[in-house]
Amino acid sequence: MIQGNAAQYAADDGVFQDGGVLVHFPHQQEWTAIFLKFQSQSWHTDDKTGHSVTGPVPPLPPGPPQPAGPPTATDPDGLIRIVAALVNSTKSPEVEVVTLLNTAPHDINLSGWALLDTQKKRLPLSEVLSAGATRVVRVSQPFALSNKGGVITLVDEKGLKVHGVSYTKEQAHNPGWTIVF
Repeated sequence: MIQGNAAQYAADDGVFQDGGVLVHFPHQQEWTAIFLKFQSQSWHTDDKTGHSVTGPVPPLPPGPPQPAGPPTATDPDGLIRIVAALVNSTKSPEVEVVTLLNTAPHDINLSGWALLDTQKKRLPLSEVLSAGATRVVRVSQPFALSNKGGVITLVDEKGLKVHGVSYTKEQAHNPGWTIVF
């Protein structure tokens, strides 16, 4: 992984140079991915420079590992989750939706947030999502959900990834059925 480095190594940053290993299980027709990062690197990086958006995570203190805390404004991973999507509607024209869940004990203002599709086309979000509530978001162009499989990413107003899911062609094959993540 050569992006989001600590300040003294920031000149080595590059765009989309994530570290990871892909493993294919042909008998199960399944792929598994392992994503890696050093403690001096950041999960959230700029798509144009590769530089850290929030800064590297400081090294862990000595001793046993500490449990991960809940999402925060500076580390929003999982604050709002994509829990389901209807990607192959039976209606014509198709009416596709994505269902979001607020996992926080407080309301979240979604102004400036967006859903991104596989092609990184944006679907802007707005309004407040109450604590523990769900919201069904109707899909509109240019954002699109492919019936051939795809990715749905949720980003906050800073462009930080909050949650992401993927689905396969097989999951999208049955019209009218909602995929649960």
